[in-house]
Amino acid sequence: MNLRTALAATLIAATSLPLAGFAVAAPLARSEVTKLFPGQFEAQVKGYRVSFSGSGNGSIVGAAYGQQDTGRWFMRGSALCVAFDKWTKGEAKCGRISQQGGWYVASGNDGDVLKFRRTDVAQN
Repeated sequence: MNLRTALAATLIAATSLPLAGFAVAAPLARSEVTKLFPGQFEAQVKGYRVSFSGSGNGSIVGAAYGQQDTGRWFMRGSALCVAFDKWTKGEAKCGRISQQGGWYVASGNDGDVLKFRRTDVAQN
């Protein structure tokens, strides 16, 4: 897997982290998910660590291993969607968010899972 593919997989649903070790929790309501922003987060995907910051106005910036990308986040029903310009080629990746053991876990319709956690509150 190349770095670009791994980075595309990091935010909301394009990864395959196993569910083992995670208790299944009820998805957060739309209003709870939107309260996450603005904020700064880290995601862990297949051994990669990706930092990202989401503003209250829907913009998002991600950084990993010297690479950076920008995009947008938005809600589609009760699912959080993220579309990065390069990493996802503008395609929205969406997933329902639950909170499990200090991590937010995004579960997509295709069974893919991503975990991320807040590192600090962003300014914006």
